[in-house]
Parts: sequence; structure tokens; C-alpha cells
Amino acid sequence: MSGLEIIGVAASIIQVADLGTSLSVKLFSFYRRVKNANETIQLLSNEVALVSAILRELGDSLKVEESSKLCSEEAFQTLEHVLEQCRGVLRQIEKVVDVNDQSSRSRLQQVTGKFKLVLLEPSLEPLKADLDRLKSTMLLLLNVIMFAGKVRK
Repeated sequence: MSGLEIIGVAASIIQVADLGTSLSVKLFSFYRRVKNANETIQLLSNEVALVSAILRELGDSLKVEESSKLCSEEAFQTLEHVLEQCRGVLRQIEKVVDVNDQSSRSRLQQVTGKFKLVLLEPSLEPLKADLDRLKSTMLLLLNVIMFAGKVRK
């Protein structure tokens, strides 16, 4: 084998080694995402629970006749718009959960469900951001209603 051929083989070996290193990093990254998939769902679950609690509190505040009189027509329209958006986001999240429901599934189906979840994870981030935005708007409305009630007294 000539010197050039040896250099060519060495270059090929280095290219394959680089490919292997790159693939190793990608696999490790993928493994971490699969491992953390449940954490992502847990965080999303916490967000949904918090939004539900805020909605409940907002609903309870509006049930009180005095509080409902404090809201302008525009505030009610904003609230209806926020509620409609919130309903849409929650339904989208529900679709993802229904697709990945792992109860009464075989072990293989549970594992493939986790891989699907990793692939769907990027689509959950915008939903989580939407939920966060809606939560902030609802908290602002709730605080305005509570403040107006205190000022009126």
C-alpha cells in the first residue's frame, strides 16, 4: 500500500469516527429527551391545574353579584375571548394526551408512546406558552375585579 492510499484510509477512518461521534451525541440527546418526556408532561399538567384553579377563582368572583357589576361590557368580551382560546388550547392538549394515553397498553406500546411523545414535544411548547399567556390575562382580570371590589368598599 502506498503512502497516499494509507492517508486515504486514515482519512476515511477519521470520517467514520466523526460520524460515530456525531451519532453518539444525537443518540444521547434523544435518550435525554425520552427520559425527560415525563417531566415535560408533569410541567404541562401543573400548568393546566393552575389555569383551572384561576378559572375557578375567576368564576367564583363573578358569581358574586357585586363583582359582576364592576366589570364593563368590554371586560366581559375579553373574558369570553380568553375563555374560548383557553378551551381551544386545552382541547389540543387533550388530543395529545388521548393519543399517548398509556393505560391498558403493553410494554412495547408504552415505549413507542414515549418515542411519539418525544416527537410531539416541540408541538407542546407553543401550547404551554399559549396557556401561560392566557393564565396571565386571566390573573390580570381577576386582580382588576378584586381591586375594583376593594376600591368600591
